[in-house]
Formats: sequence, structure tokens, C-alpha cells
Amino acid sequence: MFNRLQEAWASALGSSVDEAKGLVEIPSNPTYCLRRDEPQGVVDFFYRASYLCKAATKVYGSGQHGFGSSRV
Repeated sequence: MFNRLQEAWASALGSSVDEAKGLVEIPSNPTYCLRRDEPQGVVDFFYRASYLCKAATKVYGSGQHGFGSSRV
């Protein structure tokens, strides 16, 4: 899966896989086990996943993705 992620980044950037090395990072604790009776686990998961959200710069309803739009 890691190689596929590197290949996807390279393709998106129009570069070689060798040039895209280092752009994909797998954290040392990449999994979460969510349990209903452990509210702190849900809070921790939400905090960690929140970096994917950019509500201030997203355009909703247009059907388009904003990848790279925050970079000029």
C-alpha cells in the first residue's frame, strides 16, 4: 500500500517515484480502535483526522476537488 501511495503522489505531481520519495509518511501509530465505551478514543481519532479538513478553503456543492488550490 505504501508503494501505491508513493506512485499516486508521483503521478499527481507529474514526477518520478524516486522524486516523490519522502512525501508519504506513515506515522508510528497509524491505527485506531474505536469503542463506544471509550469517548477519549473518539476525541483522539477526531483530532488526528481533522488535518484532512479545510473548511475555510473548500467550495461545497461545485462537485470539484480543491487539491493544490491552497498553493500559489
